[in-house]
Formats: sequence, C-alpha cells, structure tokens
Amino acid sequence: MPIIKSAKKQLRQNKKKKSRNDHFRGLYRETRRSFEEAIKVADAKLAKEIFTNTKDKDGKTVKAGLQAIIDKLVKKNIIHKNNGSRKKAKFVRMIKTIS
Repeated sequence: MPIIKSAKKQLRQNKKKKSRNDHFRGLYRETRRSFEEAIKVADAKLAKEIFTNTKDKDGKTVKAGLQAIIDKLVKKNIIHKNNGSRKKAKFVRMIKTIS
C-alpha cells in the first residue's frame, strides 16, 4: 500500500481509469463476439448491422455498432489509433468474404 500522499492519489486514479477501461473493453468484446457469430453462420446482413449502428423502427440508435465502439476506444486512448484502424479493416474484410 502506498504511504506517500501523491502515491495514494495515483492509486485512486489508476483504479478509476482501470474501471473505465474495463467497461469499454467489455462492450467491445461483447459486440465482437456477436459479430463473429454472425460471420460464422455467414449472415452478411446481420454482420453489417452489428458492425454499423443498430437502429430500431423509429430510426433511433439502440446500440452502438462495433465500428463506433472501436472509435470510442481510440478516442479514450484505450487502444492506439492504428490498432483501431487495423481492427476495423479486418472486420470489413470479414464481411466482404461472406458477401
């Protein structure tokens, strides 16, 4: 356990950041799994819908798509910009292979 006041503050900040990062990584994992299931059953329409934003009948966004989640991870510095671009390109290639 930290003894110095600045070390205690750093520990509090690290816990807060870890909690935030874990939340967004969890969203990414959950969406990625559903996307990969759609790819596995060769449902291009569902995969494309999961990759982009999912919308209901009124046109309102119900759930952020995989692409939007990756952009959020990049914006919040959870993953690097090039890593995010690489992931999005990989998922687009996956959609194109089953289309």
